[in-house]
Amino acid sequence: MTGLTAGRFLKADGWSVVLLDKGRSFGGRMATRRIGASLLDHGTQFFTVRDARFADAVRQWEAAGWITPWFTLEGHIRYRAAEGMNALAGRLAQTLDVRRETKVEAIEADNDGWLITAESGEGFRASTLLLTPPAPQSVDLLAGCADRLPPYVLPALRNIDYDPCFALLVTIDGPGRVPPPGYVRLDRGPIEWIADNTQKGVSLGTAALTIHARADFCRNHLELPKEDVARLLLEAAEPWLGGRINAWQLHRWRYSRPVAAGGPMYLFSDQPARFAIAGDAFGGPNVEGAFLSGLAAAERLAKTVN
Repeated sequence: MTGLTAGRFLKADGWSVVLLDKGRSFGGRMATRRIGASLLDHGTQFFTVRDARFADAVRQWEAAGWITPWFTLEGHIRYRAAEGMNALAGRLAQTLDVRRETKVEAIEADNDGWLITAESGEGFRASTLLLTPPAPQSVDLLAGCADRLPPYVLPALRNIDYDPCFALLVTIDGPGRVPPPGYVRLDRGPIEWIADNTQKGVSLGTAALTIHARADFCRNHLELPKEDVARLLLEAAEPWLGGRINAWQLHRWRYSRPVAAGGPMYLFSDQPARFAIAGDAFGGPNVEGAFLSGLAAAERLAKTVN
């Protein structure tokens, strides 16, 4: 969301923009996966709106049919993407030059800007760089030019910590027992919440559940074999299943949620060449925070040439 938001703003401002994404699909943690005939959001399940500028974008997305309200809690609408969360990211990417399955291996700087080298050996040259991966990955990417960066950049990135998360995706042969509207938060045990993608309107047919584990459970079991993690979570989720398990998949988000997002909305410098670093670790640990950080970083970059 951060990169797509910044890319759309800068392109509208007249920039030539190329986005490099190591993933096969758009969206990062706005992720959707298919298991058989079922479709499951396995990262971000919904988003809320508080900031006026994000609200403007959300109104446009809703009018276009890209998103729809799911349920309201504590006065705030929980929005879902109409065809899965990564479908929204795909819509936002339609007007952009996004190179998927392009894993960046090295970043170097010279007097003319930045040289970005992909794992495939392909090179990209740019006058301006915007980094939006999780902070530890940005630190690794900047290793080749660490001695030329302003002294505050790497310490600021290294100070950002993330909770990991196990996402267990389960399809069952019945309707399941998650109460309407298809979302339940648990106050104890290894599971933080369970979402039913069928009640949510993303999937068709029998229940298709996304189960996210609690952060302390994930930290304590991060290197455990997937089968063992799945067994523990399935045991804890049994009261909510209500049917025979057809299939399950476990995904590990190593950098799921920034622990203490806040402070500046982005990092910026024109030394050794113009760059910014943004993401939900700066704007806030959710879709809205990622959007706002990307927008703020893009506005700052645009000021440097206008």
